[in-house]
Amino acid sequence: MIVTREQVKSMWEKFVFHNELDPDLPPMIRDSWLRSKKAMVDPFRPYGWIKEIDNEKYRSLIDWSLPLMEGLYSIVKGSGFLVILCNENGQLLLSIGDREPLARAEEIGFIAGADWSEQVMGTNAIGTSIAIDRPIQVFAEEHYTKICQSWTCSAAPIHDPDGRIIGVLNMSGPYEKVHSHTLGMVVSAVKAIEYQLKLHENAEKNVMMQRFLEATTNNMKEGILIIDRDGKIVKANNQLKKLFRIPQLQLEEKKLDDLFNDPSICSNHPLHLQNQELHLSVKPSNAVHHVLVDKIPIYEKKERIGSMIIVKEIEKVRQFVNHLSGNQAKITFADMIGQHPCFIEKMNEARLAAATDSNVLILGESGTGKEMVAQAIHNESKRRNKPFIAINCGGIPRDLLGSELFGYVDGAFTGAKKGGSAGKFELANGGTLFLDEIGEMSLEMQVLLLRVIQEKEVMRIGGHKVIPVDVRIIAATNKDLRREVQKGSFREDLFFRLNVMPIVLPPLRERKEDIPLLVRHFIERLAHKRDKPFPEIRSDFLEALMQYDWPGNIRELQNMIERVLNQCTKPVLTAADLPEEIFQPSCSSQVRENVDISRNEIKKQSIIEALKQCNGNISKAARYLGISRSTFYRQMDKWNIWY
Repeated sequence: MIVTREQVKSMWEKFVFHNELDPDLPPMIRDSWLRSKKAMVDPFRPYGWIKEIDNEKYRSLIDWSLPLMEGLYSIVKGSGFLVILCNENGQLLLSIGDREPLARAEEIGFIAGADWSEQVMGTNAIGTSIAIDRPIQVFAEEHYTKICQSWTCSAAPIHDPDGRIIGVLNMSGPYEKVHSHTLGMVVSAVKAIEYQLKLHENAEKNVMMQRFLEATTNNMKEGILIIDRDGKIVKANNQLKKLFRIPQLQLEEKKLDDLFNDPSICSNHPLHLQNQELHLSVKPSNAVHHVLVDKIPIYEKKERIGSMIIVKEIEKVRQFVNHLSGNQAKITFADMIGQHPCFIEKMNEARLAAATDSNVLILGESGTGKEMVAQAIHNESKRRNKPFIAINCGGIPRDLLGSELFGYVDGAFTGAKKGGSAGKFELANGGTLFLDEIGEMSLEMQVLLLRVIQEKEVMRIGGHKVIPVDVRIIAATNKDLRREVQKGSFREDLFFRLNVMPIVLPPLRERKEDIPLLVRHFIERLAHKRDKPFPEIRSDFLEALMQYDWPGNIRELQNMIERVLNQCTKPVLTAADLPEEIFQPSCSSQVRENVDISRNEIKKQSIIEALKQCNGNISKAARYLGISRSTFYRQMDKWNIWY
């Protein structure tokens, strides 16, 4: 179970002030807190004890560890992290870091001789790793003493060849920069130190550094290249070889420009790249890889001696970003509430659409649940594990919609983000792009959208590179698109591209029998969310709701229920609890008639179009619309269609 910082902070306060221990606390931290309290550690103490220490006693440990500490520091230099060496009792021997973080650390007792044992300072990476004799990462409020709670610390005990703890290696930095790789780097460095202890010769330090670099870089998901000042390849990890399909022999004694065609990565100018999006062409195959590149200079005594290049696959980065930003469909068909035959029919049509990879056009009035149906289709399709990206075509200014959909390159327009930005098509690659309010899209944008759908490739605004995309389109609108085509405000060719699997959602007034189900569902969800008992629902409450025509459909009903629950203080819901507008006449009969005519016209035209596309073959036309033959015949009879 993943526990957030705020949750751990609350757990810490409960434990310190009320002696309550949360079962969701990570076991190693929980046990350490208990030991800390038993040792009567003051959680509000300013710093630990300072004891005089004999550095000569630990000279060998310092000499063996220093090259590894400097190696770690060269990787994290400028990030605010410190590399710290302690003896077997948790007393600080040596620390390496930038000037400002070192000064801040000294304020809380990170100075030579400071006692960071668990018995003195409570739960902390140094002392706790000694207590449990294993590596540990302690983050923010997991620390027992409050003074340490702005830090994240990763430590591992160092053993001599006989397995005795002789010291601890620790990396500490700002809590917001916590990363699982940090502990892996410390563990790798400790293993290298222990390996060095067995060699007993300074000449083996280079071998130890090499093992450390291999252990560190090969455990990372990113591709890593180390080059010298002349661009000659010093080291490449396994992930980089795998990413670019490069055999080891091809890297020996090679320079970057022997491997890549792109001058921006091969040149020493710029020295530093950060999250640079590149299409790298790899020699000799000239295969192109879409990647994000970081190029970090490595310095020794203020002189640049080389660079570390970190390469990440753009697709994996986007999957991670989509996961963090919630670009995933949450609704399934199990979440769709309703038993009315017209609703069941539409859900069956949606399930048929989910079984295909065709484009879907969802039609219906505002509030009928078009995006919910789109999410359900995605979650039952073969793309269910890929992104679901939604964009409201009517909610974004016309001059910005293009950059949102197709992305843009660096410098494409005034105010463009440095380095450019991927558009929704790229972010949705492999998954589904939901275009809500498609009827609001300008004709100019429709032309660009049609091209992307046809060619399955996108070109960022201001760019020249064509980027292949594999995206399933689900569009939705509350407009009659056929009428918009006749008016000239919607392209006919785009309409046919989208209208492969049309689904017309019924308004709530046509499925009023579902209102009690929906009401109970909304009340149950809200009551659970607010930890309140489920109220009794009187029949007059439901009857009043069913008399109303719900021009805002399910969305209006949901909002109405929420308003009633917010205002009602009784355990019973009656018609008297409903707002006055429920009892007012709905829209005029003329407006109702126009709405019904519009919806029926869509159905009628869909039947006619299907017959045209299938040359009058009823079975094929029914399959084209995703409905049964009997339903197709009934609709032909209803609108007197003969073909």
